[in-house]
Amino acid sequence: MSIKKKTISKLKDLKRFYHYTNLINIPTGMFVSNEYNMNVLPITISGVWEYYADIFKAIKKSKDIEEAAYIFTGSMDSLFSLSERHNGKKMGSYTRLLKGWLFDSNSIEGAVMKGWVESRFGITPFFHKDIIYDVNSEEYYDYMVEKMDMRHNKNLIFHQLDLLYTYTQVVLETFYKDTLPKITLYRGVNDLSEHLVVKDLQDKKICIEQNSLVSFTSDRDIASQFGDYILQSSIPYTKIVFFSEVLPKVKFVGEKEYLVLGGRYDTEVTYY
Repeated sequence: MSIKKKTISKLKDLKRFYHYTNLINIPTGMFVSNEYNMNVLPITISGVWEYYADIFKAIKKSKDIEEAAYIFTGSMDSLFSLSERHNGKKMGSYTRLLKGWLFDSNSIEGAVMKGWVESRFGITPFFHKDIIYDVNSEEYYDYMVEKMDMRHNKNLIFHQLDLLYTYTQVVLETFYKDTLPKITLYRGVNDLSEHLVVKDLQDKKICIEQNSLVSFTSDRDIASQFGDYILQSSIPYTKIVFFSEVLPKVKFVGEKEYLVLGGRYDTEVTYY
């Protein structure tokens, strides 16, 4: 593991992994910073509210999450013909991507989702199956090939994910407003050297730079199943792409799993 630690330390300067342009309302460098985490601002993806305001206004008026999910899934089916088949095959869908990610974040589905994060939020992954040292590296090329895979990167899939992110934000603002602007989440690991620690803080706290898209859980006991070290972070709600409770009738592998955008997070480390 010492070799792994030495290798990951080469990624201390991550400015080259942040694009100067994105499709959100603040610069990428600010969005991934701890300063943003301390002063959370609402985030919107360009064009979503402008074109689909009626859908999200209806969701805001829902009496519960079940009704909100019914409106959202029905709208997605209508917009992207998700229940239809083309040449005998199902249309590309956001739920298929989510299930692939939850099964293996280093899968082709995972690459497509990381590609969406890079396109919309300007955050380039520094890990996909292997450490990505630079955008000119072979590892980045391999990731690019997977994220453009035609089996999943079709039917306006990035646009579907735009709507999914916005839906998650509306659900959080409507039904979880008492817990905002941050939600405490957990991540279990076996070796801290596999994470990019950018600063040591006091009282068992460190600042970790997380990959462009990572999984957390709201249940500490579930986190312990993935490692003896428990990472606890306060995540701004605007960095939560999805969690299973927003689609209660869709069955996913990961219970209480949250998909979280990358960046720097002050993290408390405890041993389970």
